[in-house]
Amino acid sequence: MGMHERFRLDGKVAVVTGGGRGIGRGIALAMAECGADVVAVARRQNDVDTVAREIEARGQRGLGISADVLDFESIPRALDRVVAEFGRLDIMVNNAGGNLDRRTWSLPTIALEKFNEQLALNMTSKFWGAQQAAVRMADGGRIINIISIAAHRPSPGFGVYSAANMGMISMTRTLAVELAPRKITVNCIAPGVVVTDMLKETMHITDEQAHAAFDKAIPLGRTGTPEDCAAAAVFFASPAAEWITGQFIDVAGGQPT
Repeated sequence: MGMHERFRLDGKVAVVTGGGRGIGRGIALAMAECGADVVAVARRQNDVDTVAREIEARGQRGLGISADVLDFESIPRALDRVVAEFGRLDIMVNNAGGNLDRRTWSLPTIALEKFNEQLALNMTSKFWGAQQAAVRMADGGRIINIISIAAHRPSPGFGVYSAANMGMISMTRTLAVELAPRKITVNCIAPGVVVTDMLKETMHITDEQAHAAFDKAIPLGRTGTPEDCAAAAVFFASPAAEWITGQFIDVAGGQPT
């Protein structure tokens, strides 16, 4: 296999949660462009159907499944459907996360119910996705957890989100060791500021305001794109990364952590 071929995903089947928009959509399309068949999973059927059509326009088989990662019966059902219809599962990208109500909550005032909701969305659901994918994978699979550079630093207003992301780094490292006998790798990608709909809705800002606020704080001079994150995901999913596990990579334009 030539070096350039080691970055191909031909013959692989990938699942991307939160795959209907933003970073998840970017990852799903990038994996299709590198040869994988891709299943996009998200709550809105219209979104994942659109992504599935975009995958097929790139010459790969696509499927959109409506499922809520906080419904802990939905992910096993979705993965069973993937194996039944595609015959295999090779790559699991646990991308869905964020905050459901698009609000910030300080730790001194957050209600326990909201605390548990954010922890479930940003850590428990990703653990569950990783575990359920692993039992359906052949040896040599890939699990990729999308977190945030918020894991590395104080994050006023996003304390539970930050803690859950740090927890995912620890969990990724342990899963990597426990799944290593099966040659299943487990890694994290921590994006910096990417101007998605979720970010704009949470911060109540426009695209222009987001770039004005964040571009100057990033050493490379711009906010990130879904494609920046997708490139790292393709690498971790590819044969080129078969000897890399239990790691995380910041995709953040040099932003200090």
